[in-house]
This record gives sequence, C-alpha cells and structure tokens, in this order.
Amino acid sequence: MDITQSSRDYFAMPSPSPSDKLSLAASSTVYTYHCLCTHLLLATSTPLHALPARKNSCDGAHIMPLPPPPAPTTKSRRPSNEPVPAPTDHYGLLLSTHLENAPSIVTSDSGFEKRYLQRCGRCNLVVGYQLDWQQFAGDRAGRKEDLVYLLPEGFVTTSEMIMGKTPPKNGGMQVVAMAEIKT
Repeated sequence: MDITQSSRDYFAMPSPSPSDKLSLAASSTVYTYHCLCTHLLLATSTPLHALPARKNSCDGAHIMPLPPPPAPTTKSRRPSNEPVPAPTDHYGLLLSTHLENAPSIVTSDSGFEKRYLQRCGRCNLVVGYQLDWQQFAGDRAGRKEDLVYLLPEGFVTTSEMIMGKTPPKNGGMQVVAMAEIKT
C-alpha cells in the first residue's frame, strides 16, 4: 500500500475555519488568557473584566484572588475546633509565569509601592505583580501571596488569539507619569 495514496484525502481536507476552531476551545466556565506573545498564562473561573480593578493606582490593574497554598498532608484528621474553609465561586491560577524574587520599588507623585513582578515565562513581559505586606496596615513583611494584580493590557483571551486579533499598535497601554523604578 502506498502511503501517498492513503493519506491524500487527509491532506486534501481544508483547514478549519476560525468558527470551527472556537468550537474546539475550552469550556465556557473556564476563561483562559494568553500573553501578547500567545503563551498561556492564566486560567480563571471569572473573566478579567468582571474582577475588581485598582482605583487608586495609575495602572488600573485587575485584582485576582489566588487559591490558598495546599495544606500539608498528614495522617491525622482535622481538629474539631479548626474551621472548615468556605467554598468560593472564584478560582484563578497563574500558569507559566515566573515571579521575581527581588522586589521593585515603583515611585510616582502619589507615593511608592514595593512590587514583586510576575513575568511571562516565554517573553519576559510584565503581566502582573504582587504587593508587599508593608503596603498594608500591619507588622508583616514579605510578599502578599493571596492576591495578584493583573495588568489590563497584558493579556489576550484564547478566543481572540484563535481569531487572530492583535492588540492595538501601542499595545493598548496608556502612558502614565512614573518618576522612577528601582530594583
């Protein structure tokens, strides 16, 4: 049997249309987002536009709660006086990003912030950040791990990526007045 004869029908098939590609996309209950370089970065049960945004910040970043770290597995049962965590409707995960260990200090006319930058694992674009506990009232120090602030123009939805849509020429980002960034 000649392989060129048996596979000719397969290769003669037309490529799927963009609408066919969308029908193959993930479930509508899980929203996936990619970096501008098309690398998969985020999966969440809440669309980005539905997440709250920072109002007192120049970047207008979306605030996404992160799941708590997994509890250590032990053979003992949960003590009866320990509260059971309440279920939540939101769940979001950062995928294939890397977190900078050293904080960056962002200063502006309104003050400064100590940020731990989240970067795309492929192109190294800053797509979000986490703040330091010192930004909040209290005596804790170090990275606040329960929230991530996602930059609004750093992501493309999977459906937009499949359809071949591109971000605006300037990346859709607005120019803001920053005095200095120190690392």
